[in-house]
Amino acid sequence: MPPHCRGTIIASVALLLLAASPAPPGEVQHVPPEQAVAILGHMVADPEGKDIGRLVDVLVDQDGQPQAAVIDFGGFMGVGSRKIAVQWSSVHFAPGNIAHPITLDLTPDQIKAAPEFKDVAKPAPVVVAQPAATDSAAPEASPPKQ
Repeated sequence: MPPHCRGTIIASVALLLLAASPAPPGEVQHVPPEQAVAILGHMVADPEGKDIGRLVDVLVDQDGQPQAAVIDFGGFMGVGSRKIAVQWSSVHFAPGNIAHPITLDLTPDQIKAAPEFKDVAKPAPVVVAQPAATDSAAPEASPPKQ
């Protein structure tokens, strides 16, 4: 992606982040630039509030709409870390929550099982959050229980 496009995409995502009230589904709400906040580089928490990784990139479709977030998990100073691409709807933004402004709907097992995102030139394997399994139905990606 050309560097001049990347800034525009990041700005667009940041503008979506700070909408004062949610827009109806499918409708973009414009936010004044002084209320926008950058999201890249921020920590991502699990639903219980534990920091689990850092948001390092946003993957967009040909129309510029966000499709996935790339999260960097683990490691120390880049060694031993692992990046995965997660479905955009699995990431939630709460700019008013100073401690955990970004949360992710994936379980630790889903994160561990996710394919690593390595090459930006190839299609990204995007992880989709599965609903919790119940006795009546198991998630599609899970192997059958025996």
